[in-house]
Amino acid sequence: MAPQEHCTIEHLAEVFRQFQEEIIGEWRLGAEQLLSDLNLNKPAITDHLPAIIAEIIRDLALRREGTLSEEHIRGSPPVHGVQRFYDGLDVGEVVAEYNLLRVAFNTVAERHNLYVVGDASRIINHRIDEAVRMAVMAFAAQQALIRSERDSEHLAFIAHDLRTPLNAISLIVAELKDGMDSSSPEGAGELFEILHRNLRRVEELIKRVMDTNIETSGSSFKPERRTFELWPLVQRLIRDMSPLSSKNAIEVVNEISPALTVYADAGLISQVFQNLLGNAFTYAAKGKVVVSASADGTTATCVVRDNGAGIPQDMLSQVFDKLVTDPATEGTGLGLAIVKQIVEAHGGTVSVESIHGAGAAISFTIPSRQSA
Repeated sequence: MAPQEHCTIEHLAEVFRQFQEEIIGEWRLGAEQLLSDLNLNKPAITDHLPAIIAEIIRDLALRREGTLSEEHIRGSPPVHGVQRFYDGLDVGEVVAEYNLLRVAFNTVAERHNLYVVGDASRIINHRIDEAVRMAVMAFAAQQALIRSERDSEHLAFIAHDLRTPLNAISLIVAELKDGMDSSSPEGAGELFEILHRNLRRVEELIKRVMDTNIETSGSSFKPERRTFELWPLVQRLIRDMSPLSSKNAIEVVNEISPALTVYADAGLISQVFQNLLGNAFTYAAKGKVVVSASADGTTATCVVRDNGAGIPQDMLSQVFDKLVTDPATEGTGLGLAIVKQIVEAHGGTVSVESIHGAGAAISFTIPSRQSA
């Protein structure tokens, strides 16, 4: 091999112009190896590399440290950074991917017996550093946006699920107040009024939180699994929600076998049943709601069935979508969306069957035991 030569920056620029495809090829080999080492089968994004390489070559020919064009400032590196966020890379890996371009320039220069040193090295590095900066900024901005959306969604979901126990408390307070007589302690009536006012304030706060945070995406549910018996969890929930079912003369039956166990997050599964029961109570006034479950291998299938009005046919395909609600009810469109996200966080699925006017059955699957 001939010794490497010192040359003018202009000559180096001309060599790079002639062998631009070589530079891209070297970068692609390095990027594919990087992604392979990361166990990612993601295609390397090379669409914007020719333009960046062309700008670097132009800067070398002009012997200047240029800046990325407006097209790149608005487009390619930021888009690349966002894409790599969704591909699952971290910031360091995004930087490594761009650093491979530095390696590619040096490799091609050496192949043609040239050095990349001094001003030439500074010009190349300056341009790549600009691309890295914009890609990393876009990556970090997208990461912060998703985190903020998930935090907002989680807050909206918490607020939504507070409404059911709060409604039950309100009904109990109303019953206690109606049952007062002359033997009740002096001042009890005023205390009940104070309690009612504070409950209304809490309801208003919950509504405000939901109105502010409801239109978000993503999932913030991370199950903390353990093995537990399902019947007691459902039975306790039925008892706690009895003021709501009694108000509408609904019979609630727990047909789950006391021997059935599941491997899941008890708190989250309680939220699922709370939302499904609340949904059934909406449609089954003076009717019946039955909760059942069966296990097959490592999977438990749970069903909440009612004999109420059923779900309108035109809503069946979207009942688990956020913000989709029956205009005939006062729902928020979050309850069944919460159910879907919690179940999917457990690796399960949800489904619905309904004949309008003849009731509905919502089923979901969760692990019945820990997989090996």
